Amino acid sequence: MGIDLVSACVLCGGLVLGMDLAPPPGWNAELAGTYSTAGRSIHLDSSHDDASDITPKFLLVGLGQTWPAAEGLGGGTPAGEWRFRAALAPSHNEQDQGAFELGQVTSTGTGRYENFALLARFPLGLKDSVELGGLRRNTTSTDLVNLGGEQHTLSEQRAVDAERVDVQLGWRHRWKCWEASVAGAYVQASGSNTTALAFDISTGNLWGAALEVRGRLGDWTLVASGQRTTGSIDVEEQNQPAFIKRVFSADSSLEHYRIGVGWSHKRLELFLSGMYDRSHLPFIGMMILGTEAKAYEDGFHPDSRTKQTFVDLTARYAFTPEIRPMLLLRWSKGTETVTLTDSAGILPTQVLDVKRSAGIVAGGVSGSLGQPDLTIGLGVDINFPVSH
Repeated sequence: MGIDLVSACVLCGGLVLGMDLAPPPGWNAELAGTYSTAGRSIHLDSSHDDASDITPKFLLVGLGQTWPAAEGLGGGTPAGEWRFRAALAPSHNEQDQGAFELGQVTSTGTGRYENFALLARFPLGLKDSVELGGLRRNTTSTDLVNLGGEQHTLSEQRAVDAERVDVQLGWRHRWKCWEASVAGAYVQASGSNTTALAFDISTGNLWGAALEVRGRLGDWTLVASGQRTTGSIDVEEQNQPAFIKRVFSADSSLEHYRIGVGWSHKRLELFLSGMYDRSHLPFIGMMILGTEAKAYEDGFHPDSRTKQTFVDLTARYAFTPEIRPMLLLRWSKGTETVTLTDSAGILPTQVLDVKRSAGIVAGGVSGSLGQPDLTIGLGVDINFPVSH
């Protein structure tokens, strides 16, 4: 059960062909409910922060079937497998700039997440498998925005969309107690931000590779993996008052690197992993700040560079061989540099040092910066062993 599918961060890296806890042989069903949050924030002055966050509440369902590798071969992945997962969630968005004053930008809105994952693994002899996986994560929201008027005054409506689609085709080879895989990786990244006064639509294709090494020694499992994709993203922008169309392509990249350790003994299984995620994109797909909202309508173009760290913990306990409750936890924190460039080349460039953390927004007051993004969930793994 990949925690990436129920994370609030749509554009961050995710497991496509890899996994955390090995699925048991036979038919397998999954059901989980999770709460997730993610935020972005900057310091405006000594007493005000510009903070924006999003909170989806996921229902995840999954179904699959696995055929184990030969005894003693590999690091835990099945020789053959198919699996489908869907994670759907309503979400709430909130943004403000501290205790209310005239001139401050605030927004609130609702949206949804529609995430899907598909995996197919085909055995070729005892030691090899061909793998095909896809992961699609999407969030859309409609926000009501106040651009500095009296409190509870609606200035405009904003539609925001972000999507990441991953596809990998790979080959996995198994030796005694360990295995390695290599895959070609394709990512389609897109985002849009539309109001009555400005809009930008960005989409593009990134290509690269993914690697994974997995070993098993007794009760312990060790995993290391990485993925990097690069390419260009096409951008179309317009803004008030002339709404002159600007179309261009921007170099972009997405990459992540993960290490993990698992431990299993009798009925208990634990898997702890850390991931470093880095991106360079010509759009802000989620959690738009008030400062950015004003800049877009003044004709500024964003360039985003993020660095984030994720720590994940998955635990599973077998009450019976068929029923295995699960706990999912994710902690993440990071930084982002947003460079806003005037499309007319007149106004000076702005650089925003953004914290990628959930500076909680509630009751019109933004919480302290630097609080980590969190995902927490409970689920159950139901196994139907195949009789021999």
